[in-house]
Amino acid sequence: MKYIQIIILLVFIHQFGFAQSPKEISENDLKKCHLEIEKEVVKLRKELNAEEYLSDFDKQITVDFKIDTLRIEKLLSKKIEIDYSTSGMVNASYEAEIEYDKLLNKYYQILAKKLDPADKEVLKQSQKNWIAFRDSERKFNSAISKDQYSGGGTMQRIIVASGYLEITRKRLFEIVDYLNKLSE
Repeated sequence: MKYIQIIILLVFIHQFGFAQSPKEISENDLKKCHLEIEKEVVKLRKELNAEEYLSDFDKQITVDFKIDTLRIEKLLSKKIEIDYSTSGMVNASYEAEIEYDKLLNKYYQILAKKLDPADKEVLKQSQKNWIAFRDSERKFNSAISKDQYSGGGTMQRIIVASGYLEITRKRLFEIVDYLNKLSE
């Protein structure tokens, strides 16, 4: 969680020092960002496909995961570069969290299909427990950011949003780590 907060702060400081002012992100800005990101995706896919893997399954998971996460991280960074206001950073973090949640569901489904019925039930229970943890952690993250504990300030909104993002990102990495332990 601290890493994402540091990244957001560094981007904020960089932009504050070298730019005129933040601006709202337009549809054209998003299109431009997506085009730039897709150029990076093509380059990364080529590099990753050239590497050797233990199996086609390992290759598929590795390539897809790295590309999926690259898209989210690059878009988050580009959105913050354009709109580095508190609101812009908070919105970008929440939007990235939504995208990570989609990936979490994608890789969870892949993992579930690889397990036998009994182990799939264990995975389901684990995920239910994680969702309960996530929800209570979010609640506590919000509570601890109250003015009475944190001293207040708009920065607390960024810390809460990045906390939400980090919880989901961490679980995604755990699920993909489980996938990497499987052999086809």
